[in-house]
Amino acid sequence: MTVLTIMTRNCRRVDHYSLRRGRCAAAIAVLAAIATLTLWSPYFAWAWGTDDQAMADEIVEMLAIKPGATVAEIGAGDGAMAMRVAKKLGPGGRVFATEIDPALIEQIRERARMADLNNVTVVTATPTDSGLPANCCDAAYMIGVYHHITDPAPTDASIFRALKPGARLLINDFPPTIWLALFKVNGVPANRGGHGVPDDIVINEITAAGFREMKETRPWHPGLLIRDTYCLVFSKPEDSKTAAHK
Repeated sequence: MTVLTIMTRNCRRVDHYSLRRGRCAAAIAVLAAIATLTLWSPYFAWAWGTDDQAMADEIVEMLAIKPGATVAEIGAGDGAMAMRVAKKLGPGGRVFATEIDPALIEQIRERARMADLNNVTVVTATPTDSGLPANCCDAAYMIGVYHHITDPAPTDASIFRALKPGARLLINDFPPTIWLALFKVNGVPANRGGHGVPDDIVINEITAAGFREMKETRPWHPGLLIRDTYCLVFSKPEDSKTAAHK
């Protein structure tokens, strides 16, 4: 075996190793790009499991609402789910889409205009108030929003006031995990334990506002990245005078 042959084989081994390393690095880069898009782009909401028609269908079913009803989405985000629910309620129904962020408020309005939906009313909320009128709604829901509420007691009280006696409230959220701790939510109560909120805390706070717990489903429409999701359904007592918060 000549020196030239040995050198050629060694070069081939090095080239093969470099190729494998290059492919591995490329794969890691692609996965990192997908993860980044999934976490940050509003078009990848499916990562949380919060943006599909199947969920809209179940929201309507679990809230026991029919076409013509008035429903509120608390923290409507970009308005995608509100549009789906508005279509199911029909022109005789109404969706109050509440939001705090002015940019998202404009996005909801534009989305409703583009979808030619005249039964969507955008409501400006505050950190302590849903912004909804008293006794305006037959039902309300919150999708991945409760863990962002910085002042739960007055916010929950405002939701209670907005719902008619016998109305239902649906809350979908997820408990905190180690990796979600990287994405800190500023201003929320310390008992959340990180990014997310345990279901027992939601139950305690919502029932303290006057609601009654009806049902918990877990997991409920888990996403690609967040798997341990839950859905809580509450009701406002038919006789609201019996509620803890009047």
